[in-house]
Amino acid sequence: MIGWRARIGHVAPSRGDVFVYEFYRVLPDGFMILNTTGTIRRLVDDHLERQLERIEEATVDLAECGAEFIIIGGSPIFTRLGIGSDREIAAKLEAKVGVPVAAGMTCEVEALKHMGLKKIVVATPYPEPLTRRVSDFLSASGFAVLKAEGLGIERNSELSDQPEHAAYKIARKVYFAASEADGIFIPCNRWPTISCISLLERETGKPVLSSSLCNIWYALHRLHIKEDIRGHGKLMASLGNEGNPWR
Repeated sequence: MIGWRARIGHVAPSRGDVFVYEFYRVLPDGFMILNTTGTIRRLVDDHLERQLERIEEATVDLAECGAEFIIIGGSPIFTRLGIGSDREIAAKLEAKVGVPVAAGMTCEVEALKHMGLKKIVVATPYPEPLTRRVSDFLSASGFAVLKAEGLGIERNSELSDQPEHAAYKIARKVYFAASEADGIFIPCNRWPTISCISLLERETGKPVLSSSLCNIWYALHRLHIKEDIRGHGKLMASLGNEGNPWR
């Protein structure tokens, strides 16, 4: 049976294409992702609001299809609504469907805390207003954001068209502008990120977390699955020894 270790649902805010690809790149056999596609085509508020209205329907669908854990993608939805909105909406949906539910933004915050990060830099593909919202949300979550910068992309289809080195270059730029940071956070699982994580960690000596990896890590963590995953950074490696993420 495909997904015999875990069937993880994902409410994609748009296509979910890159996240699905990276999910299967990172995890070994035995895991399956159930993905619903969303309505966001541009990173503007009316598209975010439209997707918010269909999250419940998509979550119910994934639960009925056998998802054991459901991730609500689209962190810009929750950074727009503000701190606490991610957990409030997820709790209501979890009560409705009887399956663990978490917003991607929650996964990201919990992963940053798990790695013991306090001072971070943030490298996004977003326009400046959305990058600022990410920074504000993380600040409200207890992190000191030393620098945050984005590529200014508004059309969702352009996110998945980015070369794999795009995240690498902007992450290096923001880190070396504030190298006293404990680590680097790369939001958005619609652009390719996983191929540069280990390289960035070698070059900076600091943990590097992307949305895709945070989402995968948190799902497995909540499902009590231990898996020694190497080659995708310190966060994923910690799944084999969650009591000590630095081992």
